[in-house]
Order: sequence, then C-alpha cells, then structure tokens
Amino acid sequence: MPDPKPGPDDEQAAASANGQPQFTWVPGSTGTGPVPSPGLDWQALLEALAAGGLLDGDPDEQDAVAGEEQAAVAEGRMSAPLLPGQAGALAVEHMPPGPAQAGWLAAAAAETASLDEYQLAGVAIAARQLASWATAAELAAVAQITARAAAADSKIGLGRDGRPARVCRDALGQVSLALMLTGHSATAWADLAVTLAWRLPETGAALAAGMIDLARARVIAEATGVLGEGAARAVEAKVLPEAGRQTTAQLRARLRRAVIAADPGGAERRRQDAERQAKVSLYADDDGTATLAGAGLPAVAAAAAMARITAIARAAKAAGQAGGLDLHRARVMLGLLLGTLPYIPPPGGAPEPQPPGGDAGPGGGDPGSGPLAGDGTGSSRPGPDGRGGHGPGGPDDGHLGDRPGPRDQDAPPGDGLDDNAPGDGADDGDPGDSPHGGHENDDGEGDGWPGTGPVPPWPGLGAIPPALARPAVPDGRPVPGLLDVTLPWTTLAGLSTAPGLLGRIGPVTAAQARQLAAAAGTDPAAQRRIIITNPAGQAIAVTRIPRRTRDGPGKARDHPVSVRDGPDPARDHPPPGAGLVGRITLTITADTIRQHTTTRPGPPAGPGPPARAAGPGPPSGITAAALRAAATAQDRAQDQAAADAAAGGCAHHAQSLAYRPPPRLREHVIARDVTCRHPACRQPAWRADLDHTLAYEDHGRTCSCNLGGACRRDHQLKQHPRWKLEQTQPGHFTWTTPAGRTYTTTPDTHPV
Repeated sequence: MPDPKPGPDDEQAAASANGQPQFTWVPGSTGTGPVPSPGLDWQALLEALAAGGLLDGDPDEQDAVAGEEQAAVAEGRMSAPLLPGQAGALAVEHMPPGPAQAGWLAAAAAETASLDEYQLAGVAIAARQLASWATAAELAAVAQITARAAAADSKIGLGRDGRPARVCRDALGQVSLALMLTGHSATAWADLAVTLAWRLPETGAALAAGMIDLARARVIAEATGVLGEGAARAVEAKVLPEAGRQTTAQLRARLRRAVIAADPGGAERRRQDAERQAKVSLYADDDGTATLAGAGLPAVAAAAAMARITAIARAAKAAGQAGGLDLHRARVMLGLLLGTLPYIPPPGGAPEPQPPGGDAGPGGGDPGSGPLAGDGTGSSRPGPDGRGGHGPGGPDDGHLGDRPGPRDQDAPPGDGLDDNAPGDGADDGDPGDSPHGGHENDDGEGDGWPGTGPVPPWPGLGAIPPALARPAVPDGRPVPGLLDVTLPWTTLAGLSTAPGLLGRIGPVTAAQARQLAAAAGTDPAAQRRIIITNPAGQAIAVTRIPRRTRDGPGKARDHPVSVRDGPDPARDHPPPGAGLVGRITLTITADTIRQHTTTRPGPPAGPGPPARAAGPGPPSGITAAALRAAATAQDRAQDQAAADAAAGGCAHHAQSLAYRPPPRLREHVIARDVTCRHPACRQPAWRADLDHTLAYEDHGRTCSCNLGGACRRDHQLKQHPRWKLEQTQPGHFTWTTPAGRTYTTTPDTHPV
C-alpha cells in the first residue's frame, strides 16, 4: 500500500470527493505503506479504507499500477510513508466499534498534532462511536445485574425472556455503589439498561454499533416509555434509521409527533395527568446562582404568564432601566413572587396610566401611591428602607407593566412565548442545538446590553406573614418549606470569607450567607444552633444558641439578637426577609473556640467546666452568644471523649433505654452524619430515619455508636437479607453487597 500523499508531479494520483487521497492496495505491498506497528489489526484498516472509498483501482490492472508506483518512488515523486496513526485517522471512523477500532483510535490520538482537519474530524467521530459501544457494554452488564438480583428474589423473578419483573432495591444498591450513583441516577440507569436489553433491543443494538450515542438512545427510551411495547417498537422502527443523523432536539421533536400519532387519546390523558403533577423546583447552578422552574404547568397558562412577565420587563426597559430583556424578565418574576417588585415609571413624557373608570387607585390619585408596580398589591414604591412598599392592595388593571412597552422594529411577533419550547429549545445532548442560533431567549431586541456593567438592584427578600409560615418541628429539624442556612462562625463574625450552605442550593458565597443570617437574626421564630467540629469539619458536638437576655435584675425575656449588632429594624413593617429562614446553623472548630475565649481567673467554682468569657472578636450579638454556647458544649464533648477513651470505645454516655433517641442524641447523630450513610446518597440526615445499625429488637443500643441516618430507600436496602451493614466505630459505616464488595463511609463535614 503506497503512501497516499503524492508528489507534486504525480498527476495520476486520484482524489476523493472530499479532496482526500485514495489508496491503491497491492497484495504484498505492506512494506511500502505505513510503518508497521505491533498490536494493530491491519486487515481491519484495509476494510475500513475500502468502506470509506479510499481504496481505488481495478484488480486486473494492479501490475501496471504497481509498476507506476514503483517508478514514482524511484524518481522521488512519492512522499515518506505514513505513520500508523496518520493512516488510522483516515480509516478509523469507518471501522465497527470494538478492539480493532480502539487500537487504531489510540494510534491516531497519539498523532493528533500531525493530522489535518479532515482526519481530526474522523478521530472525533470514531471516539464517539467507541464510547457508545463501551456504554452499551456497561448497560448490558447492568441489565444482567438487575436480572440476577430479581432471580434471587422469590417475590420478583424473571419473565419468559429473562427480563426481570421489576428492578429491585438489591440491584439498585449494587449499581449505585459500583458506579457511585445516587439512588435516583441508579434507578434511571437500571431502567434504561432493562429497556435497551428487552423492550427496545434495536435501539440497544444501534448504540452498541455506534450508530447512535447515549443521548439519542435515552431520548428514544424516554419518549416511547409511555406507550405499550408493541407501539413503542413501531415508533422505534420509524425514527431509528435517521436518529444518528439528527440532533437530539430534532429527534425529540420527531418522537413527540410519532408518539402522539401512535396514541392520540393517550396523549391527551397524559397531558391532563401531567398537569395534576405540576410542581415548582429549585436547584443550584454552578456559578453561585440558582434556577427556579415550574414543570407540568398548563401550556396556555404558562405562555400567558410569560407574556405578562415580558410585558412588564419591556415596560422597565422603556422606562430607561439598565439591562437586557432577559435580566428584566428575571427581576420581574422574582419581584412578582416576593411582592417587592420596584416601582416602574412610565416612559419619558408619558402620562401615568389610570385604572378603568377614572379611579386613581389607592392614595386618591397621588402619583406616589398609584398601582404602578408589578406585584398586583397597589403601591410598591421603595419604602424608607429601600425595599418595596407594602401598601394596601388593589386591582392592578392600570398597572403599567400589564401593557406592552414599545417594541423594536425587528422584534418578531409573539416573541417571548416560544423561547425554550419543549423539543425546540436548548438540548442536553448536543451543544449548540438551539434553533434560535444564539441565545435561546434572544428576542431580537438589539439593546446592546453588554452584561458587564453593574447589575440593577434585585427585588428585596420580602416577608412571609406569620399566618402563612408553618410551625417549627421538634428535634432540630428545620421548618418545612423555609430556608435552612449553615455558615462558619468566622464568616458571620467577618473574620473569613469561607462559603456557607443553603439547603436545596448548596454552597453560597460569604456575602450571601451573611445576608441570610441577617434575615434569621431579626426573626424571633428562627431556630439557632451551633455545631462544634474538629479541624476537618466533622461534628463533635451540637447545641442551641440561647436568645434570652436580661432587662434587669432577676428579669428575663425572649429577645431576638440581631446579627448586625446595630439598631433594630423599623417596627412599622416586617424586617427584611422575616419568616423566610427556618433555621440558621453556625459551625466553629475547637481551635477557633480556644483562640477567641479565655478562662476567667479565680478559684475553681466546683466540678464542671471552667467559666469562660468572650475574648477577641464581636462583643455582642449572635456571634458572642454562639461562642459562649460552643465553649460550654466543647467542654462537655471533651469529658465524653475522655470517658470513651477510658472505656476503650464508646462509653455509651448518651445512651437511651428507649427505642426513639432523645432530642440531644438525635441532634448529635444528625450533625455527625450530615447525610444518609449510604456512600452514594445525599439525602439530609434530618430528613432520614435514625436507624439502629444492630436492630433494637436484637439488643441494639439507642446510642451514637449504633445509630445512623438512613433515608427510607437505603434503610430498606440495609434490611435486605443479601446485604450487610456494620458501624465499626461511631459514624463509620461499612456496607457489604451480595457480590461481597465492601464500601465504607465516614462522617461528613461541615463548612468551617
């Protein structure tokens, strides 16, 4: 096989339609071709070159062709032989996925610096094919794990085709730990594996052959999951041939049409059922922001809501407020929900709109109190504290935001209503699939907002009236539905910039954590606690932060201590964020306690820990109260640690004879574990069961050495007869799977 790169005078060298050279294969000519390399399948290379149309020549004319090529070599009209990776780069995309393709792909990847763009594209295609083949192998193994686990359970069993009747907890537990997946992800992965192995075998075969990738296989499985098996396979047969040549957004749109056509009545029933499952979700983004999304909403109502948000956002832009339309939409949505949407003046020179019938609205026509903001509650002009007002409610028919602002000439009709439509918007499988060709909410506004200047002020946090707030729950659980904030004591005291944690969001910056702590500090109903940790952030003690302050000799009353150490907020309206934070948790290390406290001089006051006084640091407020409480709790923890050391293990100092742990023990175990003790689970320990590792009825102690957080799913997995869980020392858990594999988890850490 001569080198495919002809010299400048070789006019007989043929080129393919892509401008790539074609090869002529002459039996026995491997010595004149690419440099041989052990471990590579050369026959696979030749077959792939032929499949790609890169082998040329009539077999009856091979002698003449060979003579011409030898003459070209002798005259210096042929370039140096190709390296194996360079030859493989031209062929590897035409190979079936498997060991031969993997070998040639590795050789090509080693030569990427010498490859042209055509060859590099071929390497990328082959890498995706090989990844699909490997993923299919992984899913096949997972499918067999589910089948073996089901066969071992007499209550589940297998169908005639070997399919598990259902995916059991045993299988999910093994998949979760083997691949380190959460319970939800393990369930989805096992379901996909079973689907591709038995329900949609052609899709599974296409994945193994590299015709489609994982994203497309998942789209097909999810879209057809609502159909019966026969109808699902009919839809599969319709869409699969073109699936590899479509983006996942195009494939999803085609699947939606095919699924509706296959069962129109079922599609309508599913829509109605989905609307009954509507919900609002909150989750964290990677850049410290968050996404608040409604799912399962009635499509028409959601479109109408988007139209109203867009109209108010346009009014804000028309009034000269800085920012792009997307930013204004986000501010309007939050302002409407929180009831703190700032006042939106009319465009320059335009009269303020009036409600129908000439009613000037609340305030008797005073332009400072008219219904010109977007919360539908009357005046929302900024109050004296800079937040939105809380004036009397009234109809918002005259609200400026309800009327579309001036549109730019190039704004498409109805824009803002179709952005991110299902099947037509951003895609999670392929980057750049948006049909808009740019930002998915680009309305053609052309406002030139660069996004680099100061962000306009966001609406205030507002307040939750006491009548709407749910009551506190016992045993240290946060108030359901309210915010749960954790931050280091040093962050609150302004001594560090370590991040905090916000429940359901995750890490937040120090500034955000302090903002939430300020809201909790002005709310007398918020729970307050402090966790003492070792240097690694693992909890060693937990206690409540007292609120009681003395007004005079012998008198005490409940008093909220502000974290701002400043004047109390005005009493004629709720403080910023009142009622939003259900619990605030401060964390502090033992070293920090020693650094910021000193022992008072004088004779000992009898048994017990020495009295302490606040040292350097904030002299008052929640920081000082937390420091005092932490010092006392640390002394108590040191006494317990000494007793454990003397006993050669757990001294069962906090043991209870009852089945249910008392509040102090419960809070300690929750603070120690932080999350469910399954290595792949992140459910908060306060939401989980406090499980006896050795069952209580088997003489297991209600003690920290025999208790651990376990969500209901993993609690039931631990009780499965093929599984075993041990707590080798307090907070250290070892899981043993039916396969004999072991996985160990240790106490989680807190931000310090």
